[in-house]
Amino acid sequence: MAAIEEFKFSPSELQKRLNQLSFIFQSKQSLSLSRFNLVSDNGKTWFSCFVSSWRGPIRVFMVLLLWLCLIGESKGEEAQNLQRYACEDVLHYYAPVQDLKGAPLMEKLHSIVSGHQALRYKEVWDAREILDAADVDNPETSSEVIEIYTLRAVPKSLAGKPDGWNREHLWPRSYGLKDGLSVTDLHNLRPADVNVNSSRGNKYYGECAPKESYCIRPANKEAAPDTATDKERWAPPLLVRGDIARSLMYMAIRYGLHQPSGAPDLQLSDTPSMENGRMGLLAALLPWNEIDPPSISEQLRNDRICGHYQHNRNPFVDHPEYANLIWKIPNQPNSVGYDTFQDAWINEFHYNNKGKDRNEFVEVVVRESMDPSDFTVVLYNGSNGRTYMSLPLTNGRIFTKTSGGSGFLIYTAFVPLQNGPSDGIALASSKHGNTNFKVIQFLSYGGVVKAIDGPAIGSESIDIKLKETAMSSEYDSLGLEGDGTEEFRWKRFMGEATPGKLNQGQMIIKGP
Repeated sequence: MAAIEEFKFSPSELQKRLNQLSFIFQSKQSLSLSRFNLVSDNGKTWFSCFVSSWRGPIRVFMVLLLWLCLIGESKGEEAQNLQRYACEDVLHYYAPVQDLKGAPLMEKLHSIVSGHQALRYKEVWDAREILDAADVDNPETSSEVIEIYTLRAVPKSLAGKPDGWNREHLWPRSYGLKDGLSVTDLHNLRPADVNVNSSRGNKYYGECAPKESYCIRPANKEAAPDTATDKERWAPPLLVRGDIARSLMYMAIRYGLHQPSGAPDLQLSDTPSMENGRMGLLAALLPWNEIDPPSISEQLRNDRICGHYQHNRNPFVDHPEYANLIWKIPNQPNSVGYDTFQDAWINEFHYNNKGKDRNEFVEVVVRESMDPSDFTVVLYNGSNGRTYMSLPLTNGRIFTKTSGGSGFLIYTAFVPLQNGPSDGIALASSKHGNTNFKVIQFLSYGGVVKAIDGPAIGSESIDIKLKETAMSSEYDSLGLEGDGTEEFRWKRFMGEATPGKLNQGQMIIKGP
């Protein structure tokens, strides 16, 4: 008579192993499977398999082998789940960056997103057919992908073909992408029409006005109608400008620090440079991030890169506000003066707008106890580094004086300011000597200015990383916001210029 014995496992443990179990018993003539039953034991449901055998030792050995297989595979699945969990738990993923800003925030985000899973060439193509599928809810069964610059749905089967689509590096390879990780990073790759991709080439992102020379709209006959380009800039469709801005911001924090030898640290800038890995234009990307917030499809894409491919996230899709905390706060002291604002500072200005320039002005805030005759505003031409206008605060024909509260006065001059691309404004003081001026601030917009004359001679300006364009309104401005002088940061005010008054969101805390 054959011996009978019962072995109990939970249904979830044995559900995936039935084929294995069947194979074991069918391949051994000395073993036979009597029956499988679901039984209840103290309120728990178990899968009960009754095994009969004519040879007890073989039966014990085979069941032990199956048990080891169950345990080993279960542990492997647990380890895999733990590996994915870090980026899937979004709340804890960003916990280390709480209350950080500027360079410390950038450094911490770099450490969080680095060390992601590298992909092989074929894996990149396969992933994009899922990540950029036309049907975002059913990407595996979708037969089409969405092209980034045309916004058309095109067959997946046209991947890599001359009349189809290829992979577009939003941050071009020529701008510092050297190692395999940066070249195959899915956060930087999108499908693009072959011809439109070729038209974009290595151009950096930015807007051009239709009235400007060489500004073409659309950027390519096959591109979306709201695209534009000139000799250097490329403006993508409005619907994806925020998506592209956030992709470039990710690249700047992922590959902007501690790069391998021979690979430059990637940077976002208003002075792009292939040699130095500087991509732009930052002044365009920051507003794009605000105007075009993350869509559901962009968030799904981020989730899938985390869960299925690289196991990291794009922080700016989850937290778009991180962009302003990093790039709208000066990360370096003034190279020619105060490290923080004290007795006087440049507070707001407007220099460019659509059509004929109007309402151009520069505004300075000075402590009421200071002698205004000590201060002069000096304007610099960035193309040659020379001064083109000097404006003493005591010149009543130029400046109007109003109260800023908290013991400060506001001096505003409506004067024509040059439109860039890199022009400067210096605030100089003679209080340290009757004839020798000391520059206490030297700021610029659209790039860095190196002064070759005037009070800032031999000094380089601090680029505020913001600028106006030919599409700006005459009521726009660039100005400071924040509470207390040490918390001030530059912001682009759209339709909210306040010459002669404190800016929106600005409060001066009275000091000593």
